[in-house]
This record gives sequence, C-alpha cells and structure tokens, in this order.
Amino acid sequence: MKVLGLSLGILSTAAILVDDKIVFCASEERFSRVKNDEQYPRKSIEFVLKEANIKFGELDKVVIAGTSLNLNTHLMRKYSSWSISDQFRLMDEFWRRKLLFGETPNYNEIFKEKIDTKQFPGENKWNSFLQTISKDYYDIKDNDKYKNFLHDMVVFTTGIEKSNIIHLDHHSCHAAYAYWASPLRGQETLIMTGDAFGDGYSSTLSTINNRGNIECKHQVPADEFILGRLYRHITLLMGMMPDAHEYKIMGLAPYSKLETLTQAYNVFKDGMYVDGIDFKWNKKPSDLFFWYKERLEQCRFDGIAGGLQKYLEEILVEYTTNALKKYNCNKLVFSGGLSMNVKANMLIKDIVGLDEMFVPPSGGDESLAIGACYAYLDQIEKKTNLLPLENAYLGPDVNKEDIDIVLKDAKKDGFKVEIANNEKIADLLIQGRVVGRCVGRMEFGARSLGNRSIIADPRSSKIVQVINEKIKNRDFWMPFAPSIITESEYEMIINEKNLQAPYMTIAFDSTAFGRDKLSAACHPSDRTLRPHIVSQSSNKKYHDLISTFKNKTGVGGLLNTSFNLHGHPVVNSSQDAYDVFKKTDIDVLLFETHFIVK
Repeated sequence: MKVLGLSLGILSTAAILVDDKIVFCASEERFSRVKNDEQYPRKSIEFVLKEANIKFGELDKVVIAGTSLNLNTHLMRKYSSWSISDQFRLMDEFWRRKLLFGETPNYNEIFKEKIDTKQFPGENKWNSFLQTISKDYYDIKDNDKYKNFLHDMVVFTTGIEKSNIIHLDHHSCHAAYAYWASPLRGQETLIMTGDAFGDGYSSTLSTINNRGNIECKHQVPADEFILGRLYRHITLLMGMMPDAHEYKIMGLAPYSKLETLTQAYNVFKDGMYVDGIDFKWNKKPSDLFFWYKERLEQCRFDGIAGGLQKYLEEILVEYTTNALKKYNCNKLVFSGGLSMNVKANMLIKDIVGLDEMFVPPSGGDESLAIGACYAYLDQIEKKTNLLPLENAYLGPDVNKEDIDIVLKDAKKDGFKVEIANNEKIADLLIQGRVVGRCVGRMEFGARSLGNRSIIADPRSSKIVQVINEKIKNRDFWMPFAPSIITESEYEMIINEKNLQAPYMTIAFDSTAFGRDKLSAACHPSDRTLRPHIVSQSSNKKYHDLISTFKNKTGVGGLLNTSFNLHGHPVVNSSQDAYDVFKKTDIDVLLFETHFIVK
C-alpha cells in the first residue's frame, strides 16, 4: 500500500509510507527556503513521490492530518511571514476585542495586507474560492469548503481520486506517530499527546487494545489543558516569536534562581492544576495573554522563564504519573508540541514505576504527516505490524553532480578543496576548526542529527562564542547539544533506565567526565545534556567520524548544531550548504568525499 500523509500548517510536510514503512518525509521549508513555511507542500510532495518511484495516479490514499483546518494560517502565511509586531497586533486588535470586550472583529479586514493569493495554486483560483466563503476567513463554518479547495490541490499534484483523500483527527495522528514511530510495543505502553490545540483538544491518553491497535481512552479539551498555549503566549510576552521561539524560554529557564522565579511561578500555579487525569482551575483567566501580562509585569525576565518551566514540568510529571497508574502502564511514548520540551521529558523519565520511555523526533505538527500515514493503517486498515522509524534520515540525499559543481565554484572562489577522510577532519576539529557537514540524506524535523550539522570540538566552551557570534547569531544563553557514539554514552550521561535517546528529545544529567569533556555541548547553567546518541546502524559514517575523534582525544562526542543561518531553514542541498559556508565563519565544508577549507 502507498499512502501519502500531509501536515498542513506550520512546517507543512509530506511523508510517504510504502508497505507499512515510512520511506521519505520532508518539510516544505527545506525546498522553498522559507522558515516555517505553511504553504501547501507541493515541492515536498513531488520529492517524496519521485524518490519512492510513485507515478501520477498511483497512490492508494492521501491522509491529511486534522479535521478542522485553519484557512487564515495558510492564506496569510502567519508562521513564515509575520513579525513579532504582527503577533502583538493580533493580540491587541483581534483577541482583546473578541475575548475581553465581546466584539466580533473581522480577522480578514484587520490583516488584509497579509493575504497572499499569489501562492499555489495561483491568484485566480484563490480569488474564485474566496468569493464562496464568508468575509471573515477565521469562520469555522467554511471548513468543508476549504477542505474541498485543498482536495483540488491534492488531486492536481498527485492524480488521486477525491474519494481516496481522507482527514484524520489531529491528536489521533500525534498518537499514531508517538507509538508506531517508536520501538516500544505492547499493552503496557501509555501513549500521551500534548500541544496547544488540535481539533478541539490539547491532550489525549491512549493504550493498545487486544487487537494491537491504538485505542483513545481520554481526551482533554483545549480550554481545560492550556500548557501549550500558555507557553506560546508567554514567549510573545517575552518579546520572542510564538510558535518558533518557545525553546528559547526553555533554554533561559535554568539561569533563574529559586528566589527569582518564585513570584512568576506563583502566578502560574494559581491557575490550572491537575486533578487525576483532568484539569481544574484555582482562578481561570479571561485570556492567556493580557491576564498574564498584567500579573507578570513586575517579574524579572529570567524569573518568568524559570517560573513557567517549573510550572510546566510539575504539571506534566503529575499528569503523566496519574495516567500511568490509572492505565497500569510502565512504558510511555509522547508526541505533540509539548514533547519537544526536553527538560520536562528529563523529569518525566524519572517517574517511579516508569521503566521505558521513548520520544520520537520532532513531535510538533510537522510529524503529523508521518502520524497520518500510521493512523490510517492503524485505525482504518487495522494493521498491527507497522515498522518503527529506523532513523530520521528521511529527506533528500546530496546529489553528486551538484557537489561537483560546488567544488568547481569553490576553487574559482579561491578556497582549497581536498579529499576527505576521517583522520583529516578529526585533526581539523582538534585544531579548533568549525565544520559544516553535508553528507547523505537530510534529517526530518527540527534537530540536525549529523548529516546537515555544524560540528566542533566540544571540550572547550570557547567554541560556543565563536559559533554563536560568527556563524549562528544565536542568543547568548542558548546551549548546544552533543552527538555521542553509543560506546561512550554512559561515560557522558546519567541514564539509569537505559533509555534510547537517538533524537535529542530527552535531556539528561551529565557525568563528571561529560561535564568536563563536553563542556561546549552542556547547558552552561545546569550542565545537562540533550544528547544525540549515534549508533553504527543509525549513521555509520557519522559514527565512524566521531570514533576517529575519540581515538585521537579520548572523547566520544562532538558539539552538534543545525547547519543554517539563524532564522533560516536547515540546509538541504550542497548549494545551500556552500551558500551558508560563504556567508559565515565556518572553516570547513565537508561532503562525503571532499571538503572545502578557508
């Protein structure tokens, strides 16, 4: 069976499943070069179909994640083109009036300059469609019309019959991804989802039934469980971009001392609290922006970050603990936007009675494309033998002919080109050189896992300033992360439950050796690590490079950060990589057989 899964929204994504296995997946931003691109993922669809050798009209099903789709997000390019000022304007001119004053502001009229009808499928078709719906594009009553418009795009790009296009619930797709993408199986497994909202809910709890399929046991409405939306709004209150910079709040939080965070923490704690596997309120706010803005205005910025993170961690640990007990489970899989909070995952993993935990890569809405494929086979076809992800390298490979062109250009531009081997690259790393690695198939998701990564010697924290200031232009407080080979894992991290951590989705305390030898890849404040554990089977070439570095230094890990300019997508092609190389102070650009050095 050939199934195409689509996630339409922030980071629009396409995934293809062939014979029970996900074989390709990529987000539109990697092709359009527009960060968080929410346009219809036409280029991603073309990529996955071509690579899977599926011709026009040969798909069996197209599965779209979500039954209630937001037209305005797509039409107005909210995630990829709006500024922080636009987000504040959304709060002031739309939500304040709607939630606090009971008005009915027209979303379309307020943001009419944001409407982009020039995107696919073209201005004429968009304008014709917009004539058929209400003037306020935020109106959910137009959902079916919007779905039909999207289905026309799907038919145009794939050749499938409309009758073979279906929609599945948002959280069902998150749950299917959490379970089937992971290696954990069995009725002792709790499947937890959590995010801002999706199809009316913000969290679900599921288990495996006697047939071996996922069975939803509990759903929490979005207005009752608000952690995802609260984190989003506090991100904006802190002057950062919601739906993009939440990780910066998480990274800032450990710098806050208890006496600094307590005031903000008490504000959050006075709101929602856990009641079994449900949620209740001490004081329910009128909204999640202005209410908190008023109460947090005298709190220090780091205290707000620390207080919010402490509150989120406590809520999630208590909720998860109660759910594990209620459903008699000792294993956990977790997906949805909240699953990307690696510091919360670090505490969840330590719950007494939880023996195994797995968090698959990039559990935000981009993973819904994969989840949609899994959910269709699980829910509709009742399949029980779906294969987990072997790794996250589901994107395009580096084209040899394109590399040859880049190497020729590099020579013309005055750079030195050499034959690559692990000995040379390890020596360059030891000399303090920063290496951009563009080798093999691109990773799916938010985390670079070696194939589209900037790597460096992790032993000296001095390299952090070099990368932050001269290459990444990152905020000074943000930590980097390590890639660690399996043979060195327990030298570096404290992993008492022997959890699998191949995707940078769980943080761990570092060992004394890890703190010393991975100084540049630890969080500067609490010295925790967000490891990418590299095995021979998951990525042999990258594993071999780190092993060579270990043979020379005694350290089986490297600093690893995404290969991109700040605010831009991770590089995809060799040309993308060369463009970043030229624009930054990256010292070495590594391809599979050659490297370019400044």
